[in-house]
Amino acid sequence: MPYLYTCPECRTKSDPYRTETGARGHGDDHRHEFHGGDHPYGEAIVPVERPQLTRSDLRILALVALLLLAGLISKLL
Repeated sequence: MPYLYTCPECRTKSDPYRTETGARGHGDDHRHEFHGGDHPYGEAIVPVERPQLTRSDLRILALVALLLLAGLISKLL
C-alpha cells in the first residue's frame, strides 16, 4: 500500500511512496527545509487506497486482452 506525507500548515502533500519509510523521509526533508525541523501540528503519513476495478473495468480489460491474443494468433497463422 502506498503512503504520502501531508503538511496542513503548507497545505501540501507528497507524491505517493511505496513504503511508509519513504513518506516519512519526505516528511523529514520537508520539515527541515520549511519548518526548521519542527513538527507542524497535524502533519501525517497517510495510506493511499488503490482504486478498485469495477465489473465494467474488468470487462474492458478482458476484451482488450482477448483482442491482443487474437492479434498474436493471427500473426502466427
